[in-house]
Amino acid sequence: MKIIRRYFLKEFFRFFTILLLSFTAIAIVAEFFDKATEFYSENPPLYLIVQYLLLQIPRIILYALPFASLFSILITIGIASRWREIVIIKASGGSTKRFFSIFLVLGVVISLLALILGETVVPAATKKASYVRKVKILKQSLKIIHRQEALWLKGTDGSLIRVSGFVENEDRILKTSIFRFNRSFGLEERLEAGEAEWTNGVWNLKNVTVFDFSNNTIKKYKSLVSTSLEEPKIFREAMKKPKEMNFMELRAYYTRLNKAGFKNLKYLVRLYEKLAYPTINFVMMLFGIALALNTSWGGGIRAAGLGVIVTVLYWLLYSVSISLGNTGALQPWLAPWLSPVVFGMAGSVLYWRIKE
Repeated sequence: MKIIRRYFLKEFFRFFTILLLSFTAIAIVAEFFDKATEFYSENPPLYLIVQYLLLQIPRIILYALPFASLFSILITIGIASRWREIVIIKASGGSTKRFFSIFLVLGVVISLLALILGETVVPAATKKASYVRKVKILKQSLKIIHRQEALWLKGTDGSLIRVSGFVENEDRILKTSIFRFNRSFGLEERLEAGEAEWTNGVWNLKNVTVFDFSNNTIKKYKSLVSTSLEEPKIFREAMKKPKEMNFMELRAYYTRLNKAGFKNLKYLVRLYEKLAYPTINFVMMLFGIALALNTSWGGGIRAAGLGVIVTVLYWLLYSVSISLGNTGALQPWLAPWLSPVVFGMAGSVLYWRIKE
């Protein structure tokens, strides 16, 4: 049995490698043509285009892993069924459930690797790719500098501005500090605001305290209009996206928003998604084994066709649940977990119904 199991594992990894490389190559080509207009208009050096595309690979691999796992196990077992290799296993007195349990362990391993990849390499590579595209290819100036607890930017009047966070769906910024300097770079004025809201084309600062060091005075205002800050567009374009942050970074940013009284459901859903998405690899492996051993379909094209159907159904449910989570129709913790739970339960039922 060990020899046969090694044979199946070898076949699985052969298909897995081919499919993963194929998915990645197709996605890279699609990304190139999607950005072809930018590449043509800016005419950047070839190495920058290659660097940008290579930095997309970790993110693509993360998304391609579950479907490579599903298609690989369906094709592997499908071909084995067509050549009656499954019948040989049963005839020798072996249990198909026990025999293919090694692939469930493999599914757990792939899920853990996906979790590590999604928390380390993917955010860093995605952030670097965004920098290469915006700064090096599109030649946009870097207007906002990200630090662990705040955003730093230069004001339209030359001042230095520190912002604790930006609430995207409400065009609000959290605790804001504006520092104004004289020509010799001496601090003349410091302005502290509890928050600011974009209304009628201007930023309205609230709960403002102004420290005037030139006249040694302190003034407080309930509301004050500021012309130092640029439009909210600058924050949307320069803000780190959830895909550019790992779990701890996203959690810290959401916590800052939450403490300030702003609950962004999109960030909360993405936070739970960081943990839920890697489990798809195990679910797909379980569902693929159960489906392949409970169907009379053969291998090859038929097994691939079955994989396409499962993939479409899964992604449809996943997209709908994420959308419902973003709008608040589903609990944020439930939205990313709904598809893995539903398909995991269906896969478990099918797995226990495998005939020995």
